[in-house]
Parts: sequence; C-alpha cells; structure tokens
Amino acid sequence: MRYSTLTSWAQLLWETLQDDGIDPRPVFAQSGLNPAQLGDGHARYPTDQMHQLWDLAEQLQSDDLLGLKAGMRWHSTTFNALGFAWLASDTLHDALERLVRYARLISNGVHVDIVQRQNLYLLSFDAELTPQRSANLAAVTATVTMCRALLGSSFAPVAIDLKHTYQDPQNAISDFFGCPVQSHAQHSTIALDAQQAHVRLPGANAQLAQLNEKLALENLNRLMLDNLPARVAELIVKYLPTGEVSASLIAQELALSGRTLQRRLHAEGTSFNDLLDRVRQHLASDYLQQSQLSLNEVSYLLGYADQGNFNRAFKRWFKETPLQYRHQALANVKAR
Repeated sequence: MRYSTLTSWAQLLWETLQDDGIDPRPVFAQSGLNPAQLGDGHARYPTDQMHQLWDLAEQLQSDDLLGLKAGMRWHSTTFNALGFAWLASDTLHDALERLVRYARLISNGVHVDIVQRQNLYLLSFDAELTPQRSANLAAVTATVTMCRALLGSSFAPVAIDLKHTYQDPQNAISDFFGCPVQSHAQHSTIALDAQQAHVRLPGANAQLAQLNEKLALENLNRLMLDNLPARVAELIVKYLPTGEVSASLIAQELALSGRTLQRRLHAEGTSFNDLLDRVRQHLASDYLQQSQLSLNEVSYLLGYADQGNFNRAFKRWFKETPLQYRHQALANVKAR
C-alpha cells in the first residue's frame, strides 16, 4: 500500500530547520524530496521518505524539541481546505470530528479516532508505519495549536499521553501543553474536557465550514481512488459489522467488476483477503483496549460469525488469546 503525506506538513520542518540556522536543502535532497513541491497545496511526498527526512533532521538538532517547534508552526493553510473548515467549525467537537474524517488527507497512513470517556473526549493517533519520535510529537503539538486557534492561547488539554519519551530538561513540552504529560503510551492521545468541546465558537460559520468540507471530501475521494488498497480497506471497515463484507460487495461499491478489483489489487502487491485480514488485525488490537466492549462484541464488530473463528484468527496474529491480550493491554495502561 502506498502511503503519502501532504508536502505542507514538510514545510513546517523546513521552516523549523531554517530558524535553527540549518540549511534544509541538503536534508531534503538526501531524503529524495523535491523542495519545489512545498509550494503546491495538493502535492504529496512518500511517507517513507518523510520518515527519512525526520530522522535526518533529528540528527542535526542539539535538543529533543524538533517536533514541538515544528508543530507550533501549524497554520490553517497547512491542511488546506481541512484547515479552513476547522476554523469555521461550530464547536471544538465539530472540528475534532472533521479531523477524524479527513486526517488521511494529511497522511493516508494515519488513523485519528475520538471516543468519549465520562466527561472527557480522547483524541488518539495511530499510524500504519511507525512514526518518528519528532513527527509524533509534531502531530500532537499541531493539534493543540489548532485547538488554540479556536479557543484562544490559554487553552490547555486535560492530559497528554505520548507514545515516545523526550529529553526535556527545561520542561518546554509540559509548559507548552499546560497539562500533565505521560510517556510510553500505546497511542499518543489528547484528553479534552467534553463540556468545553461543545461550547459554540465565536468564529463559527456553517456555510464556510460546509464549503471547505466539500473540497476536503473531493480531495479525499480523489486520493482514495488513486490508492485503491486504502479505499478497499476503508470500505471493509464500513461493512465489517454487517457480517456481509465480500470482494463482490466492495467491487460493486467501487463500480468495478470483481475480476477488475482483484487484478488491480494484485498489481498493488496485495489482495482482498490480505486487506481483510490486515484490517481485522488492526481493529482487533484497538477494540480489545476498549474495556467496555465484550469479546462477543469485538467478534461481531470484526464480522465473525462466531467467537471461535475470531479466537483462532487472533492467536494467528498475536500468538495469544484475545483475553490474554486485553489483560496485558489494560495492565500497561494502569502502570502508567
């Protein structure tokens, strides 16, 4: 599956390096990335080369704050139509829902999810390709910066969980977020006050939000069609709970014949069954970390006719039972 990232995300890194007195051109050249594409709002870089870019940039830094400095540079133009739809949202919750829907425009290998836990909303970030430490911190920092664009510079999350650990002798990271920050999390997560998330925003503009969301949807559809495996995976997620997901159903949804779908997937180095198995494996890991879901419910959400089939597939993926996996995952959360 081909993963790509908006070049405007790399623009933040370019500017950060320049401000630190580092010429970014050799870093981009060594990563095989053309800086001329930075000015194109729709251009994309291969995600694996973006990872190399972050790696090289980290090596040139004297501190561990590259991601923080880059994420603080977020501007509405960074995410094109999504950024403007964000600023015109009615509430913070509406804005977060838009981020969840269109995060793949930023990077189509990134998954953003939001769930409610009592009086909190938990916004989590996960990626198909393991992100660099700095890139992960940049994503969380940019999101908080986006929230402050809506709610003011004094906004602070309730808590932050980061996937990685950072050397921060001056407490710059915790000072920026203005809340408790934990490391070694399963996923990087921002905890937000649910009541605050539903306060109407002064800059709300439904017409402007809808107009830019329409543009974001058009761009996402174009990206998904260009990346057929990603589009198939999306539809698998949609139809799994019905228990009727099949190659013929997905082909019909994409206005393709079953044979054409399989041929095009084969050309991409995958197949419908491979994608189905991969999606189930990824979702199974996420669902089992949600303690409110029973094992039967997880099995149902993954489209299995009975829990026995789910258990056998899970042991093939993770070499342990779903219950063992859940106990360990929940123990890791409590240990933090």
